[in-house]
Amino acid sequence: MQRSFGFDVLACPRCGDRLELIALIENPSVIRRILSHLGLPTEVPAARPARPPPLPIGRAETWYEDDVAVP
Repeated sequence: MQRSFGFDVLACPRCGDRLELIALIENPSVIRRILSHLGLPTEVPAARPARPPPLPIGRAETWYEDDVAVP
């Protein structure tokens, strides 16, 4: 998990000691209840459209094909 999040998720933020994983919550109804209790969104956000490719360095005009859909 350290490679994914960029920090040690099992290190205690207060004392630096090691935390112990005691449970994994996989039931969607339980997860929704916890998130709603914390005031966090319970629905998955809608996917956003992909952005166009970056322009090459030094070019201000678009360089991709006209038939490519650009939002």
